[in-house]
Amino acid sequence: MPLDVSLADLGDQPRLSEGIHARRARFHQSWYRAAQLGVKSWGSAPSGRPFGSILPPAAAEAGLNFAASESRQLFLSRRQQGWGADPVRMTRHMTSSQTLLVNLLGPLGSDPTWLLEVLRLLLQRSDIAEVIRWDIEFAPPRRSQYLGDMTRLDAFFRVRTDFGVEGLVLELKYTDRFSSRRIDVAGSQRYAELASSRDLWHDPQAAFIDPTIGQLLRCHALGERILQVDEPSAGGTTLLLVSHPNDTTALLVMDRYRAALTNKSRAVDLALDRVLAVALATAPSASAAAVVRGLQLRYLDHWESEHLWQEHTTDVARLTGRSRGRFTIQ
Repeated sequence: MPLDVSLADLGDQPRLSEGIHARRARFHQSWYRAAQLGVKSWGSAPSGRPFGSILPPAAAEAGLNFAASESRQLFLSRRQQGWGADPVRMTRHMTSSQTLLVNLLGPLGSDPTWLLEVLRLLLQRSDIAEVIRWDIEFAPPRRSQYLGDMTRLDAFFRVRTDFGVEGLVLELKYTDRFSSRRIDVAGSQRYAELASSRDLWHDPQAAFIDPTIGQLLRCHALGERILQVDEPSAGGTTLLLVSHPNDTTALLVMDRYRAALTNKSRAVDLALDRVLAVALATAPSASAAAVVRGLQLRYLDHWESEHLWQEHTTDVARLTGRSRGRFTIQ
């Protein structure tokens, strides 16, 4: 049962300059901290600015940002492998996409049969027979043998299908935007060679200079290049974008990227609620199902914090001196 909390327990909230999806998600995470975790204090960003959606140090050290023991263990295991998992954001920032990643894949990945069934159903690929291996925050150790840049994948799966080995690149978005990092893909010989050998994009040069789709393109290209180098006889790589159902921007970017592909089925977008629904329907035990329901509550069930959200938006409207007729906060 959630604790009875007031608006004051939720702490400092984002400025109105942030998008509605990010503000609402941060607010709900603030509610989850206070009502579900029972943590009535909150932390600060590196800049020193307090946020209700950041755990205070003691709660972070206790591992309260992780939904299950498997999630925390996945984080610790990845940390031992070296750079890639941000320890501060993973343990303290409740809106971190990296934390969502380990909260999702920690439990799923601990049961290979469960993970396999979820992937098969989400992708509608009954021909996927085995998940050979998977890695989070993945980049090849010798970048010079691949694409030579600093691109890193949220997760990379090697799967065995009825037709051979294939790759799955997972890009996960919660409240964060797509990377604005500029890399001269159009001037890269490695990308040009990949484009000519794999026929992934129908107009590679046009795709390479489009900054809107840059992150998705680089992630997809890296997955394709990894298989090209490591598994020369393997098939292609599918890009899988999982985003929050309230994040309409992510879908627009994905649509733009999909239009650049020779084979549009090589890019699949899924809403987080669909992913968790499939995980729940296939959960192998009552404890696994309970973990998934906890993720639904934390990341999707905004109605649980709606009454406080309405109180918050009313207060903001009053403080800004703007009437609801001229200024609407959703």
